Amino acid sequence: MTLIDLGELRDVEHPESSARPRRVALRMPVFLAVLLAALATLAASTPPPVRDVVVVPSRLGADRIVAGGLLMVVDPADRRGGPRSMTAYRLSGGDPVWRVPLPASGTFWGGHAQAGLLLVTGFDPESSESETVALDPRTGTSRWRQPGRAVPVAGGGLLLEALGEDGSGTVRAVDPCCGTLRWRARVSAGGPTYGATGTLVDRVVLGDPRGRVEVRDAGTGAVLATADLGSAEGSPSRQWSVVDDVLVSVDGARVTGYGLDRLDRRWTATVPAAMYAMGCGVFVCVHVQPGSLSALDATTGRLLWTRTDLNPLLAEPGGLIVTGVTSATTLMDLALLDPATGETRAELGRWELAPRWSGDEPLLAVRPHPARGAVVAEVDLVAATVRMLDVLPEAAGGCQAVDGGLVCLRHDGSLGLWRPRR
Repeated sequence: MTLIDLGELRDVEHPESSARPRRVALRMPVFLAVLLAALATLAASTPPPVRDVVVVPSRLGADRIVAGGLLMVVDPADRRGGPRSMTAYRLSGGDPVWRVPLPASGTFWGGHAQAGLLLVTGFDPESSESETVALDPRTGTSRWRQPGRAVPVAGGGLLLEALGEDGSGTVRAVDPCCGTLRWRARVSAGGPTYGATGTLVDRVVLGDPRGRVEVRDAGTGAVLATADLGSAEGSPSRQWSVVDDVLVSVDGARVTGYGLDRLDRRWTATVPAAMYAMGCGVFVCVHVQPGSLSALDATTGRLLWTRTDLNPLLAEPGGLIVTGVTSATTLMDLALLDPATGETRAELGRWELAPRWSGDEPLLAVRPHPARGAVVAEVDLVAATVRMLDVLPEAAGGCQAVDGGLVCLRHDGSLGLWRPRR
């Protein structure tokens, strides 16, 4: 196990030796005077480094969405129920592009660019419903709006999930350009599960808690496979998930893996009190309860390891980032595990991971600086290291990684876009 001491960003002092000859010490004031004069001359002739910072007007409680090279800021709701607006700024320089009345109610939390449009999704807590709005990136004009959360599809399509609190509802595939319906299907409790190519969905798995499963092509809606995978022990609490080419069923202590192409049973494992499964690289991680995690071989279902002292945060091919069970909500003691063995590769220190708007962004971690602002570091999962990048003097938290930089709240409520030094 490697312990990484991150420390603080500060100058390193080198104390002088007490054994130095007295006659040299008597000459030190003259030497220091000359040295300080030289440094002052150098500082005057060398311009200070300019930090690339963009400040965007905002208020506390505002929603922010990044898509298509724009940062969109949504005014927070006020108690009087007054009108709200959405304003778009360029990520490159912070210039305002357009300002339009809020196209939908609720909280806006996600968006992406597709088919020449900005597709943003909002959630209304009063109705517990989501709505997706397609905006013109040049003017902010609304082109179309439909219920459901937007899910991009491989090949250029778009899925809209319109689900209730129990996960039941409908999933519809539409043309991103105009919202025209391609196909639709009913979804049972628990919601749909997706297979993906890279970061884009290519298959939709519609699984009934009792065991009826249907796999569809996400673009066309064609049924690729169907089977009744139920049993006498089946229950409404059954959960489905996809890990690479394996469909995983979690039903109490029984965890079963099926081939996603033909829905043929590949293995069955017993994991007491299992709750749900997720991908851990090429392995299947089964979350049991807060602080307990088990890993299975995705090919055979063989139990590889179990840890009862951590919670998973982020699983990627390079490693599994976890935190202790007693960590705070935002600032957490992070560690990097080897998904194959469950052993701790490195303790990364106390950080908050910055959410990423896309999988191509570097993995950045942030923590408060003792003298105000935030310290930024980059996490390297392969090398199992944390590399200090910069200190952002005015950052107050709530940072998100975007476009090679960070969008963070500032102490006055505005937003700042920083490009950390590398």
